[in-house]
Amino acid sequence: MMNSLDAFEKRLRDETATVEHAIQLHNEQLEVLNKRLEGLKRAAELLESEEAAIVELLQTGTVNGHTTAREMAPAATTRQQQSASRAKQVARSARGRSKTKAAANGRSTQNGLTRVDIIAAALKRHPRRTVRELIAVLDKEYHWKTTESAVTGHLYTRRDKFVHTAPDRAANRPVTWSAK
Repeated sequence: MMNSLDAFEKRLRDETATVEHAIQLHNEQLEVLNKRLEGLKRAAELLESEEAAIVELLQTGTVNGHTTAREMAPAATTRQQQSASRAKQVARSARGRSKTKAAANGRSTQNGLTRVDIIAAALKRHPRRTVRELIAVLDKEYHWKTTESAVTGHLYTRRDKFVHTAPDRAANRPVTWSAK
């Protein structure tokens, strides 16, 4: 009788340990999935806020040495085409505005300006600017209301066009950017 109770008790402990282990594995999977969900939600927010800039980054970026332009997000390119057609409509309806103002409304205009070109032109006229100062210049001269992350993304991904100084933390001077 004692042997059967001991065997039953051992089997209960083993089953309990198995269930606890399964719960632990599922909790770890849940944690990983929650992190992935947060990342996807953040990517969706960024795409909505600066979708043309994201599309441009996707077109110029690489993953494992392969260009991501056609391999990633066909929906993003569709949105880019819609944005470009809206920008053309705005440019057509605003004939009195200058071409640089129209350039701020879309990724490219009839004269071929892109956001990177606009940033480069602003930095040529106003070198050694912080990102916040550059945003103020872009808003004032091109009426382009942008975010720090969008401008920083353009600056860091186009090292062939932009150069920055090292930050001087001792003198409390941030990174400044100039056109090459």
